[in-house]
Amino acid sequence: MKSNNKELLQLKKLFNETKLKHDITENFSYRFDYRSGKLILSYYVPNLVRENGVLKTKVKKVEKYRSDIDKTNFKKYFKGKTSIVLDDAKFVRDEIERFSNQNYIGDEHDFKWWVESFLSREFGQTKHIKPLSKATLKSYKNHLYQYHDYLKDNFRESDTMSYHIDNGYKWFEQYYIHQFKEKKWSPTTIGISFRTIRGFYNFVSDRLSEYDFPRDILRKLKLPQAKNKRDSLNPNEFELIMDFIVKNQKDPYWNKFITLLRLQLKTGMRVGELVNIRTRNIDKENKRIMVVGKGDRSRWLNFSAKHDKKIWKIIMDKYNSDALYLFYQTRVQYYPNSDKKIEIDVDLNKPTTESYYMSRFGEMRDMLDIRGRGIITSHSLRRYFITEFVKKTGNRDLVRQIVGHETTRMTDYYVGNMINTTDETTIDIGV
Repeated sequence: MKSNNKELLQLKKLFNETKLKHDITENFSYRFDYRSGKLILSYYVPNLVRENGVLKTKVKKVEKYRSDIDKTNFKKYFKGKTSIVLDDAKFVRDEIERFSNQNYIGDEHDFKWWVESFLSREFGQTKHIKPLSKATLKSYKNHLYQYHDYLKDNFRESDTMSYHIDNGYKWFEQYYIHQFKEKKWSPTTIGISFRTIRGFYNFVSDRLSEYDFPRDILRKLKLPQAKNKRDSLNPNEFELIMDFIVKNQKDPYWNKFITLLRLQLKTGMRVGELVNIRTRNIDKENKRIMVVGKGDRSRWLNFSAKHDKKIWKIIMDKYNSDALYLFYQTRVQYYPNSDKKIEIDVDLNKPTTESYYMSRFGEMRDMLDIRGRGIITSHSLRRYFITEFVKKTGNRDLVRQIVGHETTRMTDYYVGNMINTTDETTIDIGV
């Protein structure tokens, strides 16, 4: 809080007085967002990291946005027994305890230790000579943490890795049944979870010689094949989305989402690539954008075709040289007097989230009565692009590079880079 700002100094005084009066020892602080003036709570929690091949617990900074408190009204929230400081002290204490429990991993006898070792594999410990992508790690972490939580709640002995030798396949089978009964899995998710946990157990088998941990302990399970219902857009759904774009492109609530939507339709980008476009990777002079995909592989997409004029103008209108990301974090503010929802800036240094885009996509899909979840998703737009571009050009190798698909090493070796600065790497969607 090193600032001459009057409100900050008042905030610091009230905060310190409350901490002293109630003997609060938790380490946290407050600041005001420099753009919106909203109050932000800052605190630190334990965080598991790997340094030189060794797992260590350090601390990381976390910030919580207080959307209802700002420079104009903060004083009333810092008074007496109702002070927000008391609530936040308990909140921070609970968060530290929660993260401490999550980050306790024990040693090589513990199940959690092996989970974290699997998630932090380095070169030479995976099938390919490359680090795991962020998307792959996120998927692995999601499935392994869910499995760990289930085992912890239902089988106390599962904390010890050796007990998985005789019980691992039984526990996973019961976990699988539970997930379906609770409707927590779609038919396609089971295959992903099974492959992840099977790979984890095999990782342990290759390294845990002390207990003679067997390989492929899930082989006894007979899981049904999931039917993939996902599909590309049909012509009617495409037209519905085009009408939606035209109708809502100037709406302050939909504007940001529609720009993202247009970009995905025109380029086939993955959602993660879309929301993480950095302003430094936008080449204004040559009208192109560097996209960073899986495995941190980058590729250039060109926007110099005639049908790119509209989208490039929108990108340039949105471009903010002070922001790290083209689509930085915002939030929705409701104005009751005008009965309108408007996106307002939150943080220029953080990208908008994938969940933001997918949530808005689902909202649009429901509005337009398009085929539902599990069939038409944001990934359907990527499928649509690939299909249409192949139809238009017949050049599958060029399409593969445009969308960042990986094929065999030999194919990559012979094909080389086919994207030239004069190539069209977008499709005309009419808007």
